[in-house]
Amino acid sequence: MSDNIFQTYIDFGTSKIRIGIFDTLLPKNNYFEEKKCISAFDLEKVNLDLSKNVIQKLIRNSEKKLNIHIKNINLMIDAPEVQSIDFSIKKKLENKSSFFEDIKFLLQEARQLAQNSNENKKIIHTIIEKFILDKNEYYTIPEDDVDYKSIAIELKFICISNDFFEVITNHFKINHIAIDNIFCSSYVKSLNYNHFFKNYNKKIFLDIGYKKTCVTIFDNEKLILLKTISLGGNHITNDISKILKIDPEESENVKKSLNQKDAIFSHNSEEEFISNSVLNIPVNNNISLDLLKKVIHARIDEIFNLSFKNINLEQIVSDKNKSILILTGEGSKILDKNSIYLENNYKFFNEINFFEENTETICLSGFNFNRKSHNHEVKVVPKKIKKYGFFEKLFHKFS
Repeated sequence: MSDNIFQTYIDFGTSKIRIGIFDTLLPKNNYFEEKKCISAFDLEKVNLDLSKNVIQKLIRNSEKKLNIHIKNINLMIDAPEVQSIDFSIKKKLENKSSFFEDIKFLLQEARQLAQNSNENKKIIHTIIEKFILDKNEYYTIPEDDVDYKSIAIELKFICISNDFFEVITNHFKINHIAIDNIFCSSYVKSLNYNHFFKNYNKKIFLDIGYKKTCVTIFDNEKLILLKTISLGGNHITNDISKILKIDPEESENVKKSLNQKDAIFSHNSEEEFISNSVLNIPVNNNISLDLLKKVIHARIDEIFNLSFKNINLEQIVSDKNKSILILTGEGSKILDKNSIYLENNYKFFNEINFFEENTETICLSGFNFNRKSHNHEVKVVPKKIKKYGFFEKLFHKFS
């Protein structure tokens, strides 16, 4: 079987590494697998051996299952190091040229300037927010031939730190695997899930992972904000561990048990204690629900407050706009059965939804993003051609 008909996607998360292999001719041959790898994204304590071994196992299992050899992958990453940068650039025209030539020039200039002012970052996504021709705004490429004397572009760059990029790419160099593309996982996931919520104008995705939380806000299909913070479900686990004086593995089991309980964390709950046998932990006495509520709600409040800091949510989701808050990621599950907490604190949303993810839906997001064109996404920015002087031109000609 030809290796060329397969496309491989690896999602490098903060607690799991997932692989999705897509047969472009026979989708029934698609293959998915995931493995835990909690320390993969802690740059101060990077366990290269652990994550390297996990990647090797996933790739070997996939190759054996499909009888192929994997040489290239598309990498999806989600980490606190992912950031977005807003950028605008303007050009006054002396001589009339084609619209596409002007756009190409501005994109080259913008990327170069953004990279120069953020030398410690690597740009992985370039998103056009709007064009401004003279004083007229366009959110898509104008269909008609438009006369203009000045042109401006407003852009959003999604970046990762160079240090982070070096660590991640090293994981695959060790395994002799080339990286074709790098995507921000939260961005491509929310873009893919967008079509499930077409009836809403404003969509706010809150992806609560193991060690990070990412918020993406869309106006219909247009990204208007992306932000990542270094807090996630693991911080709730550690809080439970401290308050109950149990190890993190046991506190993770407590959290999973609480995920199954209907509304026990709502402010209206009349229960005072929960049995240690229900939580399946070696604690002598029953546990105060009030204490657990306070600890978990305090951390959830912190995650939400930091995620939405300096964002006027009520203005974004005004009455004129039908809005929805969509929660994804392992860390959001503790709120699923206890959504009364959210309804009390975020009443201005028309709806709150919990979107269940798995390895297939996550990897499929990368696959769909790569094969579809997106109106606002610039897949390739042509490199700026260096201008040579007369003698340099002469030298290059003879060379």
